[in-house]
Amino acid sequence: MFRLSSSTLLLGLSLATVSTAYAADVGKLAIQDELPVGQAAGEYPRPPSWDQLPEGELGEKVLRGYEHFVNTQSLAPEFVGNGLNCVNCHMDSGKKENAAPLWAAYMSYPAFRKKNNKINDYQERIQGCFLYSMNGTPPPTDDPVLVELSAYAYWLAQGTLTGESFDPADMAVPSDAELLKGGKRDDFPFMQSYLDAGGSKEPALPGRGYPVIDEPEQAPDIARGKTVYEQECSVCHGANGEGQMVNERYVFPPLWGPETYNWGAGMQRVNTAAYFIKRNMPLGQPGKLTDQQAWDVAMYLDTRERPQDPRHHDDIAKTREQFHGGKSYYGTEVEGKILGSESYPNHPNKPQ
Repeated sequence: MFRLSSSTLLLGLSLATVSTAYAADVGKLAIQDELPVGQAAGEYPRPPSWDQLPEGELGEKVLRGYEHFVNTQSLAPEFVGNGLNCVNCHMDSGKKENAAPLWAAYMSYPAFRKKNNKINDYQERIQGCFLYSMNGTPPPTDDPVLVELSAYAYWLAQGTLTGESFDPADMAVPSDAELLKGGKRDDFPFMQSYLDAGGSKEPALPGRGYPVIDEPEQAPDIARGKTVYEQECSVCHGANGEGQMVNERYVFPPLWGPETYNWGAGMQRVNTAAYFIKRNMPLGQPGKLTDQQAWDVAMYLDTRERPQDPRHHDDIAKTREQFHGGKSYYGTEVEGKILGSESYPNHPNKPQ
């Protein structure tokens, strides 16, 4: 039997690559994840619990995917170039509504992305996260890390769509190639209980992504944002956006500087950061900030220097013209310097 309850999850997590201290941390996280933060009863889809983990090889892939998701920097160091884990942008282990939850993301791919001007499957979307958000090196196509992260998202999606009727024994067991595709396709193996309940091939998933908030009455302002940051954010993320570490492991992620997302990441756009902040920050107090405050603090942190856009080739103006614009301030003059001109390196952990 591979099925785990939250009370026994810690035993299942004691893999050779996971330290005893970290296993304890993850065990606590898993128990807390049973009740997603800020979810009103019935308002959002409810992800499955750990006692609904499938048995056998698929369950093993799901669990390893979860572990990579919450401790990416330690378990996949060859692909990570900063101090972030996947869970920093997709909160509550990828389960939380309005924080780009995996159960919605998996059902959104394959999809066309303007960012690389092609249809991306789910695997390619994850590779982009490693390249930009993790400032690292994308795992090679079909790498086990990609398979396992996809398996975790597949399990969350199936359970969320099916709801209380979710029975992991009824899940199809896709091949690795199928897992990597994503769920937005005609041949996706929806569970029969979902279809019997009138489920659609284009399921409605409230809470997906980072919900848009209107632009504020006043233009976002760096000085006001700095004040908000100092009052509401610095206690966790540090006075200079450096994050916080315990035992050489980040417990609160850095927001600018060499150890955070680079200038190619979606979060460097002020609007995207504002949407995330409004719905998810301060931690445990989503919605505390006004829309104006969310935009202001996003403006402040996204006009700080960070690692270079990996698409940059020695011409910041050309890089901005080709890849930026809108609410990105890369390549513009802010506080007397051109953002991107003093960027930190890409892929600092990449073998030479």
